[in-house]
Amino acid sequence: MTINELKKLMDSGEFHHATMRVDFARGLHIYAKDDNKFNGFKPVGYFSSVYEKELCDEAYQITRKTGVSLGSYGQG
Repeated sequence: MTINELKKLMDSGEFHHATMRVDFARGLHIYAKDDNKFNGFKPVGYFSSVYEKELCDEAYQITRKTGVSLGSYGQG
């Protein structure tokens, strides 16, 4: 996922939430709305805090006031 794709997702109203994970998939995981899933959302992107820290930080700044969680479902 790119920063532009994230911005388009936010503007479309389809953004659901972002989760900062600290396990093996360390970084900011992006989720979109999906009424067909049991939990109402699906994964659509990821920004690595290890390999692309600057992009991850920028993505966090974009999503930070939208309900970012830490370690969803105990996976963080």
